[in-house]
Amino acid sequence: MSLSIGRSERSSSPKRAERRNSPELSAYHWNGSVAQQDQIRDISCTGAFLVTHRRWEPGEVISLTLQRKGPLKKSPEHRIAVQARAVRWDENGVAVSFVLPPGTDLRLWQSPLKSSADQSEPEDILREFRVAHSIAFLSRIAPDASAEIARLLHEGLSNYRLEHAIEIADKAEKFLEARPGGGDKMRAPAKDVLSIIESGSWVEDPYIVQLWAGLLASSCSVEQWDDSSISYIEMMSQMNAVHIRILAGACTKASKIITGPDRISSRPLAYSASDLMKISGSHDLIRIERDLLHLAELGLIERREKGTFFLQISDVKITPTFLGLELYARCNGQRGTKKFYGLVPYGVSLSEEQNRSDSDVPIWETFRRRNR
Repeated sequence: MSLSIGRSERSSSPKRAERRNSPELSAYHWNGSVAQQDQIRDISCTGAFLVTHRRWEPGEVISLTLQRKGPLKKSPEHRIAVQARAVRWDENGVAVSFVLPPGTDLRLWQSPLKSSADQSEPEDILREFRVAHSIAFLSRIAPDASAEIARLLHEGLSNYRLEHAIEIADKAEKFLEARPGGGDKMRAPAKDVLSIIESGSWVEDPYIVQLWAGLLASSCSVEQWDDSSISYIEMMSQMNAVHIRILAGACTKASKIITGPDRISSRPLAYSASDLMKISGSHDLIRIERDLLHLAELGLIERREKGTFFLQISDVKITPTFLGLELYARCNGQRGTKKFYGLVPYGVSLSEEQNRSDSDVPIWETFRRRNR
């Protein structure tokens, strides 16, 4: 995660930001290709003082990585990249001001979940930087909800849910960064963003957190905002981990065909009871039966004939519907189902198809499969 571009001044408030010591917090900077660790004497919401032999000129911008003292961490949960501008130096080191993106709402020492005196550990400080980065990203894609987003992440979530909310925002940002143009101009309806953070923050499974992030990314568009994502959000909110694993397995394995200009379908798909236990992660076949019924009631897999309890038969039909295929594509950050599943009309190359919209396909029932 990186706080890398934006502004150097947060506000013109006459009150100086509170500075505190955090003896175990350090900052890495790069001298060529070599990472060098500096002690942080004190830190505030606006800047820090680095105990270092380097003497950057006032105004020079420096790339720093903040983390607990020790070897450079690999996990983004344990470090934060930030840009800083040198302000002054003396015989002890250099004072810097943070260069934070617009909309960053960094609040050190203000968490309602801990006493003020207990918020100087490196993990507390890094979490507040990650929260601020998530707020800046979410406020960028849903500017109308910026106040509600800040209130939710600063005050409305437990530490447990806050970590998941940060992960969803971080992964969704990476989805958008991978798109042409980096996704800077993409926006999403405020209610979609808030609903995804509210619902997705309860999830512990990293794979499902990733799917919520994909759904957030696919809710963004550079065109006129629409409400098409809200139904997918509601469906995801009604599914547990077993539902999602079964749907993901079905959508991945099923053979798909183009059946219309804006539509694809799956060929019939059946699993054995043992296969279902493997993909669902559950050995309770009665529960799996109920989970399949729930998926069918949501319209995500085709309904089976009544009275065919799968404990008594060798194979179980779990053919995903168009709605199920579309939901799974959206949870992977894509709105175009044909592109996501690698389907192209006869006589059109995949590279040509990737530059076309879903409504451009004129030929029915021709396909190329990427997933089986």
